[in-house]
Amino acid sequence: MAVQMRPDALAKSHRPFGRLFSATRASHVGTGNYGELIFAVSAESLADIATLVAATELHPETEVDRTGNLVAKPTVGRAEVSAIHSIRKWSPAAERGYSLDEADDWLIGSTSRMQVELLDVPKTGTMRGAAIDDIQKLAALGVQRPRWLHLRGDILRRASIESASMVPLTRQVAVDHVDPTTEKVELRETLFLLEASNAVRRVALEDKIARTPELIEAERGAPTPSPAQVGVESKAIVGVIDGGVAGPFANSSIHVVGRSGLLAPEHKSVTKMSHATQVASILALGSAFNSDILRQDEDCRIYDLDLLPSDEFREGYYSSLDDFLDEVRASVARAKARDGVRIFNLSYNLVRAPGGSPYSVAARGLDRIALDLDVIFVISAGNLGVLEERVEWPPDPRDALASLGSSAALDGMGAPAESIANVSVGAINPPGMALGIEGAPTRYTRRSTPIPSALKPDFAAIGGGSAATAAETSGLYALDSFGRLDAVKGTSFASPIAARYLATLDKAIAGEVPRDLIIAVATHHAEIPPAMRHASLDAVTPSLVGRGVLPSVARTLNGVSSRFTLVFSDVIPPGRRVEFPFRWPDSLTSPEGKCRGRIKLTLVAQPTLNYAHGMEMVRVNLDGALKQSAEDGRFLSQVQPTHQFFSGYRYANERNLATTLGKWFPVKSWERTMPRGVGRSGDWRLDIDYLTRAGESISESGIRFAAVLTVEDPTGEASVHEDMRASLTTIGVSLSDLRTAVDVGVSARV
Repeated sequence: MAVQMRPDALAKSHRPFGRLFSATRASHVGTGNYGELIFAVSAESLADIATLVAATELHPETEVDRTGNLVAKPTVGRAEVSAIHSIRKWSPAAERGYSLDEADDWLIGSTSRMQVELLDVPKTGTMRGAAIDDIQKLAALGVQRPRWLHLRGDILRRASIESASMVPLTRQVAVDHVDPTTEKVELRETLFLLEASNAVRRVALEDKIARTPELIEAERGAPTPSPAQVGVESKAIVGVIDGGVAGPFANSSIHVVGRSGLLAPEHKSVTKMSHATQVASILALGSAFNSDILRQDEDCRIYDLDLLPSDEFREGYYSSLDDFLDEVRASVARAKARDGVRIFNLSYNLVRAPGGSPYSVAARGLDRIALDLDVIFVISAGNLGVLEERVEWPPDPRDALASLGSSAALDGMGAPAESIANVSVGAINPPGMALGIEGAPTRYTRRSTPIPSALKPDFAAIGGGSAATAAETSGLYALDSFGRLDAVKGTSFASPIAARYLATLDKAIAGEVPRDLIIAVATHHAEIPPAMRHASLDAVTPSLVGRGVLPSVARTLNGVSSRFTLVFSDVIPPGRRVEFPFRWPDSLTSPEGKCRGRIKLTLVAQPTLNYAHGMEMVRVNLDGALKQSAEDGRFLSQVQPTHQFFSGYRYANERNLATTLGKWFPVKSWERTMPRGVGRSGDWRLDIDYLTRAGESISESGIRFAAVLTVEDPTGEASVHEDMRASLTTIGVSLSDLRTAVDVGVSARV
């Protein structure tokens, strides 16, 4: 059954876990929309719940509070009942989002199947056994009808622990020359059987791998510069997941350190190889063709993951999207083990199925791979179709907002760019375009729609602009599989620019650091392009360019005297929190203790994900509260959310917290400028603490996180770096440069 909380009662404290739906009566097995809790209940426990609701007092008792006012004093039962908006039976059919005819059109005649999303298995009791029985019946149905049905392997494995007789699913069997009428009957019958199961949350249609990438070329055949070969062996490495690199990389052992070698030569697509080679050339040789955009010291080497065959041979390699993700996992693991590759570029997007979930199966799969292997996928945000493209971004912000409002383009990231654990990249215009404003979103880059607990895209990079005349090019160049220099555009080519930065940053930091630290440092130093900095654009800018454009790695790591940056990386054990004291720079502190300057905090937590909970899939929230001591040297003891210091919002409802103010977001970044100074003390403290969803607990291994804190003088005059280094050393903090540090822990890095 589904219990929808009232809009003003979405917070954890209002949820009915204490009495009505206690662990003895119900098991929380999933979540639908915000505050829509799905419970497994038996007939007996449902009757008990109904009795409790009926017995709840209509008029709560009252009492006089400390100020002499008469206030209500409801019982726990009354408080829980009052917080509930509605209760209904959970119906997978109501959650489809597509019609039967749309399912027929999508599946019949293709190799796609239905994706079965299951509810969690109850932890204990008779309902656990019943749920496992239901899953085993679904598995048996999968064996009988492999053409239509797919169950995730992790769910099956978890259920099979309870039963040695667990029936495995077979891989998809391709069916040729089948009567469409017979197929339609069997498809619909299978769908109805699935939706009748109490273990099913929703039956979705499988997204499809795009048949060909969108190659948008503005010019071909320009002369090819001769790239530098010196020092290549010391460059960072990026894995290219695509159709196989060719051209200058076909037999190169200088720029290509390894190859998956999955595809037979005759199964490769010329189009996909050109796409792969263009991406690889931006990664490895980009500074030679784009010297005004890309730096030579960030050119990278390549690991070729040729995993995308020609369309006509795809079924011979992958019977489903999950098969493809399995191969991605295996190939990524080999690349990391063999050559230490941790950054992987994926400039492909999936075709969304009708009624597609806002969080795709592919995004889930990449989440798991990234977290399990401690790697990062850099994913293109996706391109609008030619007929959907927006007009060029206008110089006046008011016109820009009006243009977005009138655009007929379908918004949303191209799957799997919504992946919470990974990085997605949108495209901005290069300098020098006739009409395209430098740093503004390109006409084709996709605009994000709300994604649970994530701001997407993460970053933006130059992707090539739209030519205004036949003589103009896109302003971004790459080599194709024939070795020709093309002017290219697309988010496919913005993505490798961000991947270059991340790989070079990872290599520049001494020792192998967690992926969270790399993302935190990158996020912290990204900057919104000037074209998007008008206050009226604040609400739309993140949906197009994310946190902004990444600087050079050299600029990231080379400090200035007026700025001091601390990087923390550690694990918070269960029941603990991190407290880091520091003193505001003396050069920015008045004799009365007022602290001025700019402060920025970025916090990245390893996400704890459970996809059965839909919009509430992120199950643990990490907060970093900045506190300034009072004159007596004491700090407020209560936990404070990250946003409070930076935004000034002391009170906000749970929905605003979860959608606007960053609660439950694994990646948070806040900034505040204090030109007149605040407080009356130079003593500060950063508190990092966690909060779990109702009924959740963190693992014994704790929560891994990275935090980056910068204090600076916006005027560039104060000796902030010297002041803070001296004060931190005085209190015993061990400081080391990111480029030479070997250890990782809650000792600060500069």
